[in-house]
Amino acid sequence: MKRDAHLAIGTIAFFAYTYLRDPSHSEITGYAFIYAFIAAISGSIIPDILEPPTNWTHRGLFHSKRILKITGTVFLLTALMKLYIVSSFFLGYASHLLADATTKAGLPD
Repeated sequence: MKRDAHLAIGTIAFFAYTYLRDPSHSEITGYAFIYAFIAAISGSIIPDILEPPTNWTHRGLFHSKRILKITGTVFLLTALMKLYIVSSFFLGYASHLLADATTKAGLPD
């Protein structure tokens, strides 16, 4: 999947998460929103920075089902602890892996 697609999916996931976390838009304002957005975008492209997509076999540890489980768990824990910026990063990372899981190559174990 191309970087633009990962950025779009990460952005959509971030806005959905932000809305579900604060539907009245009263808690999340200003710098926290901006930093969390940057964290989500960074998380959505970091797997391809760690393992550059040189060919279709580039998916190793950082693109694996094991890392998806870890990032999903860390996202849930940080979201429950109301660590908005940190949870946004892990949401971005998990959205990248979920998007890659839908491709023909999928995710390795």
